[in-house]
Amino acid sequence: MSPDRPYCACATPPGASGLAVIRMSGPDSAAVLNRVFSISRSADNAASVMDMRGYTAAFGTIRDPGDGKVIDEVICTRFIAPHSYTGEDSIEISCHGGSAVRQEILRVLLENGARTAEPGEFTRTAFLAGKMDLSQAEAVMDVISADSELALAAAERQLAGALKQKVRSISESLYQVFASLEMMVEFPEHEDTPGNTEAIIQKLKTSDRLLTGLKNTFSQGRILREGMTVVLCGVPNSGKSSLLNRLAGYDRAIVTAQPGTTRDTLEVFGTIEGIPVRLVDTAGLRDTDDEIEKLGVSRAFAAVNEADLLLWLCSPDGEDLRDGSELFAALSGSFHQKDIGILVSKADLMDTNIAGTFPENVRDRIREWGFADRVRFFGVFSSETGEGMELLGSEIRRLYDEKGQGQMSQVLLTNSRHFEKIALASETLTETILILQQGQSADLACALLRSTMDALGEITGDIVSEELVEMIFSRFCIGK
Repeated sequence: MSPDRPYCACATPPGASGLAVIRMSGPDSAAVLNRVFSISRSADNAASVMDMRGYTAAFGTIRDPGDGKVIDEVICTRFIAPHSYTGEDSIEISCHGGSAVRQEILRVLLENGARTAEPGEFTRTAFLAGKMDLSQAEAVMDVISADSELALAAAERQLAGALKQKVRSISESLYQVFASLEMMVEFPEHEDTPGNTEAIIQKLKTSDRLLTGLKNTFSQGRILREGMTVVLCGVPNSGKSSLLNRLAGYDRAIVTAQPGTTRDTLEVFGTIEGIPVRLVDTAGLRDTDDEIEKLGVSRAFAAVNEADLLLWLCSPDGEDLRDGSELFAALSGSFHQKDIGILVSKADLMDTNIAGTFPENVRDRIREWGFADRVRFFGVFSSETGEGMELLGSEIRRLYDEKGQGQMSQVLLTNSRHFEKIALASETLTETILILQQGQSADLACALLRSTMDALGEITGDIVSEELVEMIFSRFCIGK
């Protein structure tokens, strides 16, 4: 890295598009652009990039100084330190979106004093300049990768500083307690009294409750980041692949009347009721001598282990209601540890008599087995007509809301690194409280409390190593 040279990269993704944006930041950004950019029209009639005010734009042409050849007509916007994303002098070039245009503009910038940006260098520079804390910097990539409205809302709140404010508020309270403990260490004859110790314990318990509440949001935040895993299970030809196609909105899985058509797990990512969902279709569960189908069944069980919600499909032509059936085995075995919904499929193919009795027969049989409390909900659906899809969507939303008590206004932990640090802080804080309750040394309580505050500081970047910074920003795209 050459800190005295501006760095540049394309901020828009590869591929042809109407427009592309190339960013350049660092000392002498304006001087580098001035060597390749000829202004045609600009705010305040600025004749050169050096004359442009911050937050103004100019229209002109990018040329190759070597031969004077015009590369593209562009609009360039100038940002002057410290009022820019990075806190440095910065330039944004809006050009046509062809790959050749972008490559040629980057080439002339590099040949005239710039260098290629490192992954995440723009945002890393903004963090190091104090433009944002570390949790906000990480939220930048969450905003970019958000694939649902709820995920975007959570990322935007973190980018706005919601997590930073929450963590720093807890840290400030802990620092006040830490100062009181230090006084007890220095002046035990005056400060180390039962009343002072009890007051400190109560303050620490309040902070611990806040940390525990924050930690508990990760079950909901993880879904926004990774998607809720919904696994479709059942015997062969129970309608799993048809349901997958219906939910996906296109024919992802092959559907035939032949049992055992699906031999492997199929995955589709989508959004249901605003919740990002990873739908997994599985091979029909049954005993078989077919080696390929056996492997598919094995993978189906592996998929179940990852499920947030298991949907078991039954159809009138299946064998789900006999003792020892696959459904009986699922409810009596390890599946009962999962949230399970029972769906009666192929409603459009049932005659009036079957439609009126079969769903209730399924309920009655599960009650007879003693497994009614293991079933989250029952439903009847048709992949052909869409009947029952609304119920399924509402149940997925209800499961998501239960994981966070439906309070989307709260700060959500979506990042596993943040969750690990909050969990560590809560653990050491609980130990600190126990030490004080047992009347042990205030010195030991101080050491544990320091570990708690250090863990919180690693979330915001108040306490951070160069290795952690490099690790986080190496995951960013080059243009961000």
